[in-house]
Amino acid sequence: MNDLTFFLRLFKPHRLWLAGGIVLALLTAFAAVALLTLSGWFISASAIAGLGGDILLFNFMLPAAQIRALAISRTLGRYGERLVTHEATFRVLTEIRVWFFAQLIPLGLGRLSESRSGDLLTRMTADIDALDALYLRLLAPMVVAALGVTAVTVFLYHYDPFIGVSTGVLLIIAAVAIPWLFNKLGTDGAENVVTLAASLRLRQLEMLQGMTDLLANQAYPRFSEAFANNSERLIDTEADNNRLTALSSALTLLLSQLALLLALILVALGYQDGVLSGADIAIVVFCVLAAFELVQPLPQTIQMLGKTQAAAQRVRHLATLTPTIAITDSPHTLPEHYDLHFHEVSFGYSEQLVLKNLNLNLPHGAKIAIIGASGSGKTTLLHLLTRHYDPQHGDILLGNVAINQLNHDELLSRIGVLSQRSQLFAATIKDNLLIAKRDATQNELNAAVKFAGLTQFIGRLPDGINTWVGESGAKISGGEARRIALARLHLKNPPILLLDEPTEGLDADTERDVLTALASFAQHKTLVMVTHRPVDLELVDSVYRMEQGVLHLLN
Repeated sequence: MNDLTFFLRLFKPHRLWLAGGIVLALLTAFAAVALLTLSGWFISASAIAGLGGDILLFNFMLPAAQIRALAISRTLGRYGERLVTHEATFRVLTEIRVWFFAQLIPLGLGRLSESRSGDLLTRMTADIDALDALYLRLLAPMVVAALGVTAVTVFLYHYDPFIGVSTGVLLIIAAVAIPWLFNKLGTDGAENVVTLAASLRLRQLEMLQGMTDLLANQAYPRFSEAFANNSERLIDTEADNNRLTALSSALTLLLSQLALLLALILVALGYQDGVLSGADIAIVVFCVLAAFELVQPLPQTIQMLGKTQAAAQRVRHLATLTPTIAITDSPHTLPEHYDLHFHEVSFGYSEQLVLKNLNLNLPHGAKIAIIGASGSGKTTLLHLLTRHYDPQHGDILLGNVAINQLNHDELLSRIGVLSQRSQLFAATIKDNLLIAKRDATQNELNAAVKFAGLTQFIGRLPDGINTWVGESGAKISGGEARRIALARLHLKNPPILLLDEPTEGLDADTERDVLTALASFAQHKTLVMVTHRPVDLELVDSVYRMEQGVLHLLN
């Protein structure tokens, strides 16, 4: 329950909407109970007045007007309840999403790389959406049921203490015992639904992203079969949960009929003893009949508790992970000079160190390349510079200030990264360029396009720079995607460039164009490049080899 309590605290800014929804739901429930009770009394009292010859003395207008008022109140209340409770729910979900993304930002560089993208997508969508039940299907119905059962019990107690107590006990059993029992029976199933649904979405995303490779390797049938098995397990689990829901509703209905039978027996005895009149009998019986509508949703509501709690746990677990870097509360200002110094830097992802007591001095304008086998720590060194992670030992200095003492956003504003996996977003070419500088002028955009050798390519496109590139740049070639990333780097124009296999996968002509552009662009900048291609070494003055976490100067 700690996970649910944690999210309830996020409801506080919208407490007026939440309270308003509960008040309207309560008024609607009372109007429904009162409508059936008063209608029963009105019909019975009219019949009794007619049989007794007092029909002319009976006031038809007042109860008829009250019934119409209750019917209108119930209709308007139901509409208002749905409007306010759903508005409150959407506001709360917005609050949770904003909070969740705020929690993810410090995790974005290092920690999120440890999670699978499909699982992250599920937690950001399906799991957060499941939290709408916390207010709409859990909190509000429970409050309405608690207050409603209390009011009905007191009302019936006024007519007959035995009827009030017995009906109250059966209502409490229906409101507490049955939901508790079916929550116990359905907890595993509800949690399994969340887990299986997340797994299903993950498999689905992987199959979509890897469709080409699956088909090329004749592996699609195996993956499709695993996906179908996962889907069948999810369907079977949901079917089991639905059977529990049906059984709980049946037991609640059985209790309502027992309460009605018991009330009929007690009112008959009361009538025989002269304690209750014929009209009183109608009031009591119809009130008992209507009262169980207050608790009818609770078994299904409590059965959803396991699903909601599992979703809350998954979301909270991710959002409360410890960031891989520590954000300083009092950052230093950026130094005037951008010399880089690695002093006794050691880092490892587990117990085994990837970088070992690394020392490296790069005055501003230096250009070096780092070569070495895969897994030797080359890319890790770049990640330490962009603060995906902080060193476990030693310091990295920019000028004379440790980079972990600088404002993270200001640090990144001085660093430009070009890698073989530069991300293109599902937007236009122009939108992808403006990521580097959102207020770039048309002249600046033209200069970046020319620098990256995109002028002819964009000129051939019907929509020019406003051409849609598709998801991850699917509508353009890999070479053009790299050129767009290069143009983006030009727009940012940072003093420090980090290149991670910048020409990997490019044809010879594109490779030569990219290197020529980079050589001109990096002339007065610091350049640190990770590569295994000899042609890239033309850009640098010094070459280092990374071996077992140690740098060796080659020339």
